[in-house]
Amino acid sequence: MASTESETTTFYQNVVVMRHGDRKDNFDPTWIKSAERPWDPPLVDNGMARAFRTGRTFRTILPFQIHRVFVSPFIRCVQTASEVAAALCAVDVEANAKSSTDVIKFDPSKVKVSIEYGLCEMLNKEAIRVDVAPKDGNFGFDVPLLETMFPSGTLDPSFERVYEK
Repeated sequence: MASTESETTTFYQNVVVMRHGDRKDNFDPTWIKSAERPWDPPLVDNGMARAFRTGRTFRTILPFQIHRVFVSPFIRCVQTASEVAAALCAVDVEANAKSSTDVIKFDPSKVKVSIEYGLCEMLNKEAIRVDVAPKDGNFGFDVPLLETMFPSGTLDPSFERVYEK
């Protein structure tokens, strides 16, 4: 009996797991005192730059293309993923580019992005620093606003979240 192509072909799926970049509260301890959302610190500028460089590195050294980015709704994670996605789908970019702001043109067909609540650490006072966790337990993610942080066209509108708020 002759074997079909699907019986003899091996398919692979690659997964890259990455943490967020350098968060502001770890570099500026006074930030938390005036922060509106102390449980959700943004990245420092160097964290943004490192995320972009990481995306460029993924693009040049990985033996496969990254097609999909799933990200937690914390601002530091979205900022990290946004810079990585920008580097992955950059078309016209200067050799010395340091962030997505240096990218002239994007090809949004190269990578699709989805924000998934299920990728957060437990949203409770035990997992989030107890002194900064929201007292009412409402982490107040503004997903439509977070979605605007990604390069135009990279957000997957058909994505169905595993976990809702």
